Amino acid sequence: MIPERFRLGWVYVAIVTITLMSGCHTDKPPQEIAQHFWDAMKVQDVENGRKYATTSTRTLIDTSDEQFKDAVVTFGKIIIDGDLTTIDTSVRLQKHGTETTIPIQTILKKEDGEWRVDYAQTKETIKEDDTFSDIAKKLEALGGKLSERMDEALGEIKQKMPEYEEKMKKAGEAASKKLDEALQRYVTEIKKGIEKLGGILDEVLKKESDKGQQEKPEAEPKTMNL
Repeated sequence: MIPERFRLGWVYVAIVTITLMSGCHTDKPPQEIAQHFWDAMKVQDVENGRKYATTSTRTLIDTSDEQFKDAVVTFGKIIIDGDLTTIDTSVRLQKHGTETTIPIQTILKKEDGEWRVDYAQTKETIKEDDTFSDIAKKLEALGGKLSERMDEALGEIKQKMPEYEEKMKKAGEAASKKLDEALQRYVTEIKKGIEKLGGILDEVLKKESDKGQQEKPEAEPKTMNL
């Protein structure tokens, strides 16, 4: 028969051991996991990115995904609802030489008691609408194409000028002079329009760039709904 004092000693050792083991294992909060995940994504660290993603979405992360390369990520409101966490996230990127901020939500789920980022659901929250800077860039490109086409049209006109001049000589000197003046006015007005469009676009892009550099988004106070 085991003496009473030995049995009490074993119970004490068991309690201490369980306490120490449970103390060593602490669940990392969802924001910490999200931070590790985005830190990996912005440097294209596929291994660590997958480590902090859910099992079913790890294959979505590969070296060809440069969408969040060099991004600056900040967090806002956090909502925890059981095994699901939603974190308001702001992602700042450099696009076409202009800083762009994309509001998204980082979605985390619990897997085997640990928080992991559901990359598929997180990507679904990205708004694909063009930003003002993107629209301005497209307009700038359109203006460039219009200018190229105008140069082509002027080249064709110059090639045909001898033919037109011959016809104008037959029509008379006065008619030839009027046509030449009208053509010059037409070309001048078009060039002025293209230059004006280019100036407006340059001004808009400069303001957007200055605005992006001045704005430093701050994380909203974190609220947790348990």
